[in-house]
Amino acid sequence: MLVKSVAVASIDAYAHSQNRYRALGQTPQVRIAQPAAHFPAFDHLRVFVIALVVLQHVALGYMAGAQAVSAGSYTNGSAPVVDMAQWSGFNAVVTWTNGFFMPLMFLLSGLFVRSSLARKGLRQYLVDRALRLGAPLLVGIVTIVPLSYYAAYLLGGGGDSFATFWARMVTLGPWPSGPLWFVGALLVFDAALALLLAQDRIWQFARRFGHALDSRPAGAWLMLFIVASAAAYLPFHLAFGKSHWLTAGPFGIQSSRIGLYFLSFAAGAFVGADRLARAFERQWIRWPLLAIVATVAFFALDGLPVPSWVDGVMLVLFSTITALGLLALAVRFSGQSGSIGNSLCANAYGIYLMHWPIVLWLQLLLLGTPLAPLAKGALVMTLGFSLSWLASSLFRRLPGVSRAV
Repeated sequence: MLVKSVAVASIDAYAHSQNRYRALGQTPQVRIAQPAAHFPAFDHLRVFVIALVVLQHVALGYMAGAQAVSAGSYTNGSAPVVDMAQWSGFNAVVTWTNGFFMPLMFLLSGLFVRSSLARKGLRQYLVDRALRLGAPLLVGIVTIVPLSYYAAYLLGGGGDSFATFWARMVTLGPWPSGPLWFVGALLVFDAALALLLAQDRIWQFARRFGHALDSRPAGAWLMLFIVASAAAYLPFHLAFGKSHWLTAGPFGIQSSRIGLYFLSFAAGAFVGADRLARAFERQWIRWPLLAIVATVAFFALDGLPVPSWVDGVMLVLFSTITALGLLALAVRFSGQSGSIGNSLCANAYGIYLMHWPIVLWLQLLLLGTPLAPLAKGALVMTLGFSLSWLASSLFRRLPGVSRAV
């Protein structure tokens, strides 16, 4: 119902803008549909980032100082399944990935928004987004999420059947969304940006903004991105801190990062995939080098008693520069995919949706086995990613599923 209401509101807004032109005796501006451009570099980078998501969720169970769930709860631990075999190297993995990969995911998701709107039109675009994001979100919330947290419930000492656990979770809670929070946030951002771009003034502003970037040096791009990211992140960071989540039922988003995530998504949409690819084809080496410097500075400050605003500024610098560094590397070195690469790109979204319960149940099965934490992490990462890839590939063969996943 929510998806339908947003779609109707968006369509009404676009119709109003077209009727305004007709009332003035003008011809509504037609946005000519162009064939969808394909950029393997961004497909490959998306696969890499989703692999990092899987890696982080593996590392959370083996990082030093992690606390397991207890007393029949499935949400009072630092992660759903925590092993007593722990290694501080996984703390560095979590710190590094958590600093940049979700803003980069939103930026990648925004790169094709305007070209898709121009090609499909607003109505079809919203229908496709509802199918691609809304349907997996609703199905996953009632299947993938309970199955994932049932592993944590058993670890915490719970003894009820899955059916009893499921019924209590969806009626009484708590009902967290796990990694599906990203899908819910992306659906809201997509609908909001489509509403905005349905207004002709904003559409034209986005075009002028993109053309203005073409005449600016790369340093100007970087400074603009950093300043905008700081303005979007710091007020929320100072108001809420790092740990607070804004929730509504099973849906949630990290409060301090709402502005940063939407800014990253909108930046991808306003700049566009073609312009970004051209920019990094011309000049690429500086961005990975800057990302290395930003990473060293980020880890040097990690854990130090610095003011909250300094911590926030450092995260913005690290997040933006690392994202640009990885984008530049992807554009510079990504070629055409072979059969394995094509399969990974096609199944990347499915891997993201399905990996959570697979990783948690593998971690649960390995509890008590006499393996070092690094060996357990490597085993769960290898099996978790591979089984998620297989599950996505098989699931997408079902009739109609590949349209959504």
